Parts: sequence; structure tokens; C-alpha cells
Amino acid sequence: MKNTVSKGILFYIFLLIAVVLGVLCVIGAVLVFSPGTEIFGISYYVNVNSQSVETAFDDNQNKRKIDDLFDQKQIETINITTNYANVSVETRQDNFVEFIIEPSLTGLITSENKDTFSYYCSYSPNTKTLSITVTSPTMLLAFNDTIDVVLSLPETITETNLNLNVITQSGNLTLGNRELDDYSLKSVSIIAENSSNVTFGINAGITNKISVNVPSGNIRFKKDISTNYIDITSKSAKIETKNITAYEMTINTEGSSIKMEDITVETIFNYSARRGILMIDNLNGNLNNSEEVIISNITIGEVNGDVLLPNADSSDITIESLNGTGAISTKSGNVTINKASGFLWITTQSGKIEVNVETAETFDTTSYDEDQGIINLETQSGRINVVFENLLLKNYIKTTSGKIDCNISPTLNLIIDYDCSKNVPTLSTGLSNGEITNQGSITMGSSNTNNHIIISNEKGNTSIQDTYVVKQ
Repeated sequence: MKNTVSKGILFYIFLLIAVVLGVLCVIGAVLVFSPGTEIFGISYYVNVNSQSVETAFDDNQNKRKIDDLFDQKQIETINITTNYANVSVETRQDNFVEFIIEPSLTGLITSENKDTFSYYCSYSPNTKTLSITVTSPTMLLAFNDTIDVVLSLPETITETNLNLNVITQSGNLTLGNRELDDYSLKSVSIIAENSSNVTFGINAGITNKISVNVPSGNIRFKKDISTNYIDITSKSAKIETKNITAYEMTINTEGSSIKMEDITVETIFNYSARRGILMIDNLNGNLNNSEEVIISNITIGEVNGDVLLPNADSSDITIESLNGTGAISTKSGNVTINKASGFLWITTQSGKIEVNVETAETFDTTSYDEDQGIINLETQSGRINVVFENLLLKNYIKTTSGKIDCNISPTLNLIIDYDCSKNVPTLSTGLSNGEITNQGSITMGSSNTNNHIIISNEKGNTSIQDTYVVKQ
């Protein structure tokens, strides 16, 4: 009896489910095949009609033809504001300007949102600003929710002197993506609330400023860029660039992966990151971070300028060649400079320091402070590996409990002051003459030589290698 009752209950449950599914299928068919028909306040929304925006309303609500405004050079700034849209700027062979809005919207929508797709284009003669606002409806269930806003410029316009500003909640920006896209702009500003992809594909420059602020996504410079200022802010966007020439550059990120080719900045490259990766092929200019803590891996080829990273925290920093001042301070990060030709101040707590010093004889020492050295390397418990090819004036190598490996060219004339206050050092040296040992200190050569290394080691081990030619 119990089995019979259970089977009867299951039968009615399955029957109820089948009826519900059948009703849903009927409702779905009605919605899809009769767009706009409302059932329980829900309708199937379809909008795939392209709109060509040819006119704008001025302050007096008069219609102004956009193409005429461009011909008369009455447009200096274009503002594009959307809640969601993909924006692209490209050139066209036709000799007129065109704004096209291409929606591709399908999905279920509630009755209060069914008429919320809109656009409005206005023009302010006082500021010479053309503004277009595109609003996409909020759909209950979107099958396709793409809107493309395309600004097409005649290819005869190569120097537009335009300021382009794009503000969107979500969407992608493409600024030129074809070979004929070789126009120039005065400035570009992109602000997105959500993840966006930003692509710069134009061949010519942006003369004044590039500003990009997106939380995540991709930022790509597919062509070489020349401008005055570049300002990029992002939490975690992947950033890739070709060659960049700028007066000043700023990148502020929390965790972006950044890969750049040759960078030339006239003043400074400000870089702040809490984590992430920065890779630069070559840098002509100064890299600076004076405020924000960096926990980032930084790799640079040749640097012709200064690298100032006083708060590098746990960053691993590798520089192939540094022709300038290096001021780097880390906690647990490692610092490697394969060729150093300038002033160095490198400090770590537990990170390893590896430096190959090749300071030239023509090195400018006008800013030399006698209380400091040309090369200053200090660690608490890390390891210092240093190779001296050329030296000028004093050089300081200090550790509290780490290990120092000092490899010195046999052709150098120098003094070594080795202050080991707590432990007698471990020495491996081939002194040619003038060896004097006193409680773990060694002085080589005459006291009037300009080449001077001071090694301070409280608890660690120190190894000095190679044979020296002592200045007579």
C-alpha cells in the first residue's frame, strides 16, 4: 500500500513539473516570436537598428549639422558618455564626419525598462564641445547586449586637434585599428567603472595627454606613441606598449602586468604598484617611486637616467645596465645590476644584492659627498656579491649578519679598509705587497690613493678575491 501511495505522489509531482515546463515553453515562444508582447510584465526585447547621428542640439535647441561643425573647425572636444557601449574612432575614405550607433540588443526585459535605450547629441558653441550620451536598457536576461558607438573621421583630417573624452560603466575603446588611421588628437581621456579593453592603434601622435583609468582588462598601445603626458591608473589591467616618447609618464596600479618596449621620458616615469610585474626593454629617463610601497618585480634593460625606488619593499629588481644614479631600498627583495656606471645607494634587509661596477674614469663627481661613497651597498642579513672593474673615491659595503663576496679587478690601485668589529673575517686574497693585518682589517696601497673600499661586517662572512696591483 505504501509503495502504491508513493508512486501516486511521484506521478503527480512529475505531471506538475511537466505542466510548468510546458507553460514556460509556451510563454517563451510567445515572447520570442512576438517581441514587445508583455506577459507578467516581461517582454522579449530586440533592437538591432543602426542609428546615424548627423545633427546635434545647441544651447538654444537648434539643430546643428555635425559635418558642418567639423568643416568650420567649431569642434574642439568630443565627450562620449555611456552606461555600456564599445566606442571606436576610425577614419573613412568618404569626405564627411559620421557618428553611428549600432545596437545589438536581445533579451528579456521588464516593462519599466523596455523604452530606456536612448541617445542624445548636444553641442556647446561656447566651449566648442560635442557631447553624445548613449543609454542601454537594463535587461532581466540578456542574450546579446552590445552597443557600438563609432566616430568616423575623413582620412583627409590628419591633425584634428581634438580632445576625446570617454566615460562608461563598461565597454571597450578602440582608437584606430587600420593602416589608414594616421590622424592625430590633442588629448584622450578614458574612464571606465568596470573591466574594459583599451586599444590605441593610430599611427600618429596624441600631442598633449593620454589618460586611462580602468579597473581591469587590457590596455594596449599597438603603435609607437608620442605625447606630453601619459597617466594610467588601474587595479589589475594587463598593459602592453610599443615605443613611447613623453615629457612625463605616470602608472599607478595595484597588480598589473606591464610589458613595455623602449620608453623615453624627458623628466620622470612615476611608477607605483602594490604588486605585479614591470618589464621595460630600455628606459631613457628617470624611474621614480617616492611615496607608495612597491611589491613588484621590475626588469629593465638599459637605463640612461636615475632609478629612485626608496620604498621597493619586497620587490625583485633587475637592471641590465644603469647609466645614472640608483637609490633602491627593499626588505626581502633582491637587487641585481649587471653594469653600474653611477652613484649607487642600495639597501636591503634580507634580500640579495648583486652589482657589477664599471664606473668610467670620466665619471662626473661634482655632486660627490665625502661622507658617502660612490658605491654604497648595505644589507642586514642578505648577501652582497660585488665586482669592481673601475673605482672612484670611496665605496662602502656593509652588512650586519649577511655574507659579502667582493671580486676586484687585478688592475685596480686601491685601499681596502676592512672593519670587522665582532668576528675576525675569512679572507681569500693574493696581495702582491703592502699587506698589513690588525684585528681583521686590511689596508692596501698608499694612503693618498683615491680608490678606496670600506667593508663593514659585524657578524657575517667576507671573501675578498683576486690579485691586486698596489699603487706605489
